[in-house]
Amino acid sequence: MIAAAIVVGALTLLRAYAAFNVPLTADEAYYWTWSLHPAYGYTDHPPMVAWLIGLGTALGHGPGFVRLPFVLCEAIAALAIGRAAALAANNARAGAFAAILFALIPQTKLALGEALPDGAYVAAWALALWGAVALDRRPSLRAATGLGLALAAVVLSRTFGWALVLGIAAWSLEPQRRRRVWPLLAASAALAVAAYVPFLAWNAAHQWENFAFTFHTRQAFHPFAFAVLTGISTQRFVVYALLLAALTWFVALRTPPRVTLVAWTALPLPVALLGFSFTTPTESYWIIGPAASLALGAGIVLERAPAGWRRAIVGALGAGTAYVSAAALFLTLPEAAQAAVFSAAPALRGPFASGVYAFAPLAGRVRALAAADGGAEVLTDRYETSAELLWYGVDSRLAIALPQQPQWSRWHAGAPLPQHALLVTFAAPLSADPALVRAVAASFAHVTPLAPLAPSYAGVPEDVYYFVQLDGARPNARDVIPEL
Repeated sequence: MIAAAIVVGALTLLRAYAAFNVPLTADEAYYWTWSLHPAYGYTDHPPMVAWLIGLGTALGHGPGFVRLPFVLCEAIAALAIGRAAALAANNARAGAFAAILFALIPQTKLALGEALPDGAYVAAWALALWGAVALDRRPSLRAATGLGLALAAVVLSRTFGWALVLGIAAWSLEPQRRRRVWPLLAASAALAVAAYVPFLAWNAAHQWENFAFTFHTRQAFHPFAFAVLTGISTQRFVVYALLLAALTWFVALRTPPRVTLVAWTALPLPVALLGFSFTTPTESYWIIGPAASLALGAGIVLERAPAGWRRAIVGALGAGTAYVSAAALFLTLPEAAQAAVFSAAPALRGPFASGVYAFAPLAGRVRALAAADGGAEVLTDRYETSAELLWYGVDSRLAIALPQQPQWSRWHAGAPLPQHALLVTFAAPLSADPALVRAVAASFAHVTPLAPLAPSYAGVPEDVYYFVQLDGARPNARDVIPEL
């Protein structure tokens, strides 16, 4: 396990360095706003992401503190997968290979240790696999408790976590373990359900806000059609899901020893989502949990494989991980160094440039414009914009009828719209949306477009933001401007 510890430790240090030296992405800033309002549920996801950010920011304010728990989650996931494989195969080398395989998954969202639901989700998934193997090897209340806590964490991280719960339940029904583990597994299930009940209660108290977003608003289902596969994200998912399913079939069911826990926890979710790919857009990162299960089985198989196969597989994964790690570390370079690289190799602008540097100048411009208009209240058309502005100390109101608007209003609702307001729109001016133009005119007597902000960083254009000065709020002005 020394080699695994070195690989995991080195990647963790690289991620931590990048995490402390790259500004927050828009999604990370949004989840950070959740941590300012601790709760058992939020519009978009279960609460674990906010809880972990709260733990990190208790240590300090900065992007690194927001991300630190998630950097650690990725290390915990790799080591837990390794421990599970070692127990399942009764072989420490198998555990080392499993940990290395998982650590080298070239997932871009893991390169920075981004503060997203995925970090907690995959760590809890891996710990649950370890708990399940431990319970199978030596049934005890201690193992059942650990498994129950891990299952609670996985379903409070992502709704997809229920696929793991069902997979472990199906695996436990196999005749050779049914009598041994079921009484203790019932205790694990009771822990997970007890932890989930407050989340259900939160949903009930908020018009089932999270469930409505998850199963209706977020995923717009259409009649079965091959045309849905034209989306880039769906195409990427289909490729990864087919590859993961094929590898899992070979690793878990066709190559001795048959690791049925891997099959039950790695196959059902991607196969189900493959079917849904013909009716709704899908994303490749949704199967990071099943990928952790595959790493468990692959570590066992790889330990028994010829050395040439081991070098080839680890080398291929390592090349991908080196690329995404280089992209993350590139963002930590000074602006002049990035500009020099882009000047020498313009083709790198696409994969290596990032929009994270637009938010600080945006906050500075908004602060200046609002102050020049007598302390105008700031309105935005995107929750990401509002979140980034708040990160840089500028509070704002989400004035567009988005699914996240009710949640944002609970946190930032104030008096009726003031006489002076500043509307910030992303990527397109107010005039590009006739419905928004009419709604704004119905709420304010004076509508004055201002010069847009088009910042660049290292010679690469960032996102464009447009500003409109709003004065003279009408008596019937609404907090949420458009009627969508």
